[in-house]
Amino acid sequence: MPSLLTWLRRILTDSHFFFALKVLLALSSLLLSGWLTGEIQIAVTLALGAMAAALSEVDQSPWGRFRQLLVSLGCFFTAVTAVNLYIDQPLLFGPLLVFGTFVLMLMGAWGASARALGFGTLLVSLYAMQGHLNSPSFWYQPLLLTAGAVWYGLISWLVLLAWPYKQVHEQLAQCYFALSRYLLEKARFFEAPEQEHQQLRHQLAQLNIQLVAALDNTKLMLNRRLHGAEPQDEELSRLLALYLLVMDMHERATSSHYSYQQLKVELEQGNLLTGYQTAQCELGEACYRLGYAILTHNRYRHGKRIAWILSALGDQLDYSHLQRHYPNALLSPMKFLARNMLHLHQALLRAEQLTQPHHPAVLDYSSDRIALARAERPPFWTRLKALLHPNAILFRHGVRLSLCFALGYGLIAGLQLEQGYWILLTILFVCQPSFSATRQRLVQRTLGTLGGILVAMPLLALFPSVGAQLIIMLLSIFIFFTQVKTHYSWAVCFVTLFSLLAFNLLAGSEEQVFLPRLLDTLAGCLLAFIAVWFIWPDWQRRYLPKLMADAMEANADYLAAIIGQFAHSRSEQLDNRITPKQPHQAGIDIDQFAHGRDEQLSYRIARKRAHQADNQLALAWQNIRVEPVPRHWLNLCFDIAYRNHALLSYLSTLGAHRRHADVLQDAQVLVERLRAAAQALRDDQELAAFTPLPSAPRATDDEWEILTQQLLGHITQLVNNLYLLSRGFQQQETLSPVQAEGKIGQQQ
Repeated sequence: MPSLLTWLRRILTDSHFFFALKVLLALSSLLLSGWLTGEIQIAVTLALGAMAAALSEVDQSPWGRFRQLLVSLGCFFTAVTAVNLYIDQPLLFGPLLVFGTFVLMLMGAWGASARALGFGTLLVSLYAMQGHLNSPSFWYQPLLLTAGAVWYGLISWLVLLAWPYKQVHEQLAQCYFALSRYLLEKARFFEAPEQEHQQLRHQLAQLNIQLVAALDNTKLMLNRRLHGAEPQDEELSRLLALYLLVMDMHERATSSHYSYQQLKVELEQGNLLTGYQTAQCELGEACYRLGYAILTHNRYRHGKRIAWILSALGDQLDYSHLQRHYPNALLSPMKFLARNMLHLHQALLRAEQLTQPHHPAVLDYSSDRIALARAERPPFWTRLKALLHPNAILFRHGVRLSLCFALGYGLIAGLQLEQGYWILLTILFVCQPSFSATRQRLVQRTLGTLGGILVAMPLLALFPSVGAQLIIMLLSIFIFFTQVKTHYSWAVCFVTLFSLLAFNLLAGSEEQVFLPRLLDTLAGCLLAFIAVWFIWPDWQRRYLPKLMADAMEANADYLAAIIGQFAHSRSEQLDNRITPKQPHQAGIDIDQFAHGRDEQLSYRIARKRAHQADNQLALAWQNIRVEPVPRHWLNLCFDIAYRNHALLSYLSTLGAHRRHADVLQDAQVLVERLRAAAQALRDDQELAAFTPLPSAPRATDDEWEILTQQLLGHITQLVNNLYLLSRGFQQQETLSPVQAEGKIGQQQ
């Protein structure tokens, strides 16, 4: 029984499962009520409205959700009314459809809520087009589709009132799950052969994309709830504290203290490497347990095993050093790596306190509610002017989707396909802002639709009754929402089954529409592919110089923020941050501030932007892999993304062990070099030659200065390599593949 209850709790706390249950509750109440009263067409129309509302839902606070519900009702009703008013006039309806699609897509520039509202309005309009012939009166669809959206919106709002922080718990847990995966993958460096290190670095970059995305989503959720919340809200303060904690742990997890390629050769101690790997694996598993505790609203219990492993690791390092007399250039990084793991262990101990009910340390974060930065939006007309520009990605996507709809509607009107609006539905789901995303969705959508049709044929033959079809629809929509974020092809299969049965019940006929729906899907996929290929194709390789400039500028700001931690003296920091009578209040570490470490807002913003810029480079390389580009382009893009992630890892090490050192004066030169390189890339100009930094290390016995000198040396080399690779990227179009390969080899 305990294991069964644990399993049930895990299922119910799964975000996809819980969301699917919420949709199932709304749709089952509508469909089963219609079945019992004999009003199947009305029930199905209501269900389609609820479906559109569910697909356009985003996370919000209770007040924000209620306000979004009111606005969406007006938009849904207006859109469906306009469809009924003009759909029988093709010459007027076609331009209105194209212009309306363009405007609704541009709404995405005003945030996630506006983007979801635009998508939902367009989706419910397409549902109205598909069901227009079966509508008995003019106001039938506007009222019923809107009422269905109202019903789902009210259920969702009541659920949110009952559990206002449920989605924050789920998203925060994903942060710790992603951090766990990152640490476990990074632990493989200690045993992997050298030829696998590049692939491991690539895997870490992909995992970092997931981690940073989870952190950004959690921050947005917290911001929505911090505004107007009670100062003494213990649950919100706890979530904020755990979020700030995982941000600090993220910096430590991404840091690199030494070259793994040289570690095995120079350390010459297999047991020591195994100790480091074991400690990191234990920390990764502990992060997973912490995430699970947050997800299930339980107290996290930190195991004592990690403290023993870290103590044994320190003893083993000291003993091995006495035997082999490691040079300071090797010993210092190894000591700081062990200290980094110790800090992660201490952070997990802090999390154990934060997950305790009514712990006094939780409310110490109530004053830190301003610690989450809100993006300052420019004035409306400034944003609109920037949006209505051919280089704006959203503008290109709006034009592309609108023209694609124009082609699809022209095909429907020209061939007089009365039920051909499935083509437009396919285009809406397949056509994405980038070529790579559209190509992926195209394959998934086609396979899923084919699978849904193949499944629907025998099911309708075996279960022709209305009641059986309603049960199949409910099961299909439940599976769709549990799989839509993870297995899109399976999700499309079940939503196709749902849609086929829904429109079949709306038509009230037994006519088989499997072949027309398959042909409509293929036509929609073909039009979407043509649109992304020929209408302002969004090739990612064109953005690489800009993305590289953004990354260099963000890295410069990050490094400048690290240096800026030492602008004040130790006495000023202690006087301003810690009172002598209560040095450990709110869990503050005196040693942390003694070395100049301060998790202030400006520092966290610089760190976050550096990771976001690094993620954009990694995502660009992923997208370029499926674009029609020569092999040497792929190699060059991979080298740029790989080196930038390595650079960010070394910067994270400086940030994780922030201390004052005279050698950091040289780092200011690197800040200027990065900013100059970024500006040169933006202006497409040659970069003036830099005076190289001193390569000979200063004579010192200070462990931090030794590590800092090594890190600055790695950073200097990576900055120069990245600039050469980025400049070389702009010259590849004028070279043949053989010449380009040779030039890339020289730059590396």
